[in-house]
Amino acid sequence: MLAQLKEWHPEDLRVILRHFPLLPIHDKASLAGQAAEAAGAQGSFWVMHDLLFARYGEWVSLSPEDFQEWLLNVSSDLGLDVQQFRNDLENGRYIQTMQDAFQGAIASGITGTPYILFNGFLFQLEPNLINLEASIRLEILTDQQYEIYPPMSLVDGALYIAHLHLPSGDVVIQLYPDYAPLAVNSFVFLAREGWFDENPIHRVLPGTLVESGDPSATGFGEPGYHFATEIDDALTFDNAGMVALSSTGPGTNGSQFFITLTPLPELNNSRTIFGRVTQGLDLLKSLQGRQPIDDLLTPPEALIISVTIEVR
Repeated sequence: MLAQLKEWHPEDLRVILRHFPLLPIHDKASLAGQAAEAAGAQGSFWVMHDLLFARYGEWVSLSPEDFQEWLLNVSSDLGLDVQQFRNDLENGRYIQTMQDAFQGAIASGITGTPYILFNGFLFQLEPNLINLEASIRLEILTDQQYEIYPPMSLVDGALYIAHLHLPSGDVVIQLYPDYAPLAVNSFVFLAREGWFDENPIHRVLPGTLVESGDPSATGFGEPGYHFATEIDDALTFDNAGMVALSSTGPGTNGSQFFITLTPLPELNNSRTIFGRVTQGLDLLKSLQGRQPIDDLLTPPEALIISVTIEVR
């Protein structure tokens, strides 16, 4: 998994491995670590590391003596200098390294493996590929976030139209600055900043709604600021095509927004409605179901290439 993540994020992710050989429990833990280090001295640490995991079933039941012989045999297969590798194992060059790794881990309060620190903090989710990828995306997103809500820049009396450019065509939205000035101002600001560029439509509830506005596509991404919920009785979810901000409660508006595909009156007076689709709703109605975390590793069916704001 870590190798896959490194391939996906070559410029953003650095993986640091520290041994934690459970010396009192596993009779070959030290030797396995020594073998990886001895291979590492010849530039093949990860090659040996991966081989030990891939062929675990071959050596797990061997005695330490037979395991060492097994290691010498595979070292030749890996193209290592077998004599140097043998000398490093037989001379115990890395025995103290394993002892220090074990004692250091115990002293740090680590009790088992895998133990993952993510930017210095304990990774407390299940360490599967989806959770790790989501965490990396959200961490990367912090560099794009803003510290405060943007200054108001709306022109009084102007008509604001948003054009969401999708590969399949445009979705056109009439924005409602008179009813939700905070929401429209934020949306316009983020659109002009390129926040929505290449945003996947990360949630699709067929026949109900679609959701976007999160560059991480995790469903947890936000612009770094929140602002107040704006409710106006003149705007309801009684028709399809209403555009509103996603939120988790009062005052949690951010960048994520959803577009209704059917009347959803049960949402009335609960979300900030800041626009209405006037063209292209059919492009959204044809999308297949998608959930942000469950389908995180699956390429999205649709994304917003960019958003253009038209002011009249």
